[in-house]
Amino acid sequence: MRTKRIAMFACCLFLLSSVALCQSGKLSRNTNLRSAPRISADTVIRTLPKGTQVQLRSSKQKSGFYHVSAGSEDGWVLARNLRIVGEAPTPTATSAPSDTVSTDWEKPDPHTTVLHSSEGDCGETGAGGDSLTNTRKNRADVPASYHPVTFEAISKQSFPPGAKRSRQDWTSAQLDAIKPVEGAPISVEAYLYKIKVESYSPTPGKSGGESTNCHFHLAEDVDWHMPLTAKDGGGEDTSVIVETTPRIRQKHPNWTTARLKSWTANMGKNPNANYNHHKVRISGWLMLDPEHQDMINNGLRSTLWEIHPITKIEVQQADGTWVDLDQ
Repeated sequence: MRTKRIAMFACCLFLLSSVALCQSGKLSRNTNLRSAPRISADTVIRTLPKGTQVQLRSSKQKSGFYHVSAGSEDGWVLARNLRIVGEAPTPTATSAPSDTVSTDWEKPDPHTTVLHSSEGDCGETGAGGDSLTNTRKNRADVPASYHPVTFEAISKQSFPPGAKRSRQDWTSAQLDAIKPVEGAPISVEAYLYKIKVESYSPTPGKSGGESTNCHFHLAEDVDWHMPLTAKDGGGEDTSVIVETTPRIRQKHPNWTTARLKSWTANMGKNPNANYNHHKVRISGWLMLDPEHQDMINNGLRSTLWEIHPITKIEVQQADGTWVDLDQ
């Protein structure tokens, strides 16, 4: 009897250790199988088509990737592109939004990556400028979940008056004033006023550009500056700015200005004739950008607080349902 119990115990241990290998998943879109858990051209093994079945080598993610087996090949795939068999779809934010940003919410330190592009490599602090703020802009980690907040929770959030353009020149008291809320993962529903592709130029190496992206200029290497308004038809002076970054967009090829056009109230300085008057839901990291007090003064935004970077974009349909822009 004792020998039988030992054999059963050993069998259980084996089964527990093998759970990940027994888990399978299906790719929700065409996805690169990579030799390492990072996005760069030198890690691509091949592209797996949508619907491919894979086996998990581990149930734990690493840097947003799963280690999998695809036939006779082992590699890494983006976790967001893999639906584990038996796993429920990721829920969207449905709880009542909070009218404040809680100081009790988690605020993890930023995880950053080097931006690899045709214009060169750009590190986590960018090139010049406010390196402390750039590190937050360039974070590449994705929250496991978000806290829904009202538009006013962002637009009315206080910040130190008279703070200098670079937080490297701030006092300890000023830095401490924003620390309790900055870096919270939040989600907000609002109307998209317009999309400005920052410092875009078709000419690589042109002077200018933003320091956070090492003064790069190509469309795929710059931020999108997106004012949101609480009301449909609200003015830009009432807006909260949210921004996509090239580091995050590399993981979201379906994030394009063309796909968002129907939800964009204005195209440049002109109203969009094809605007559908539906909301967008923007999720990401709460961040303060001290460089833009002049934009508040000139009626181009209402606050220095932003969602930056954006890590998820959803769009509202005519029937009120929400669709992830990745789908």
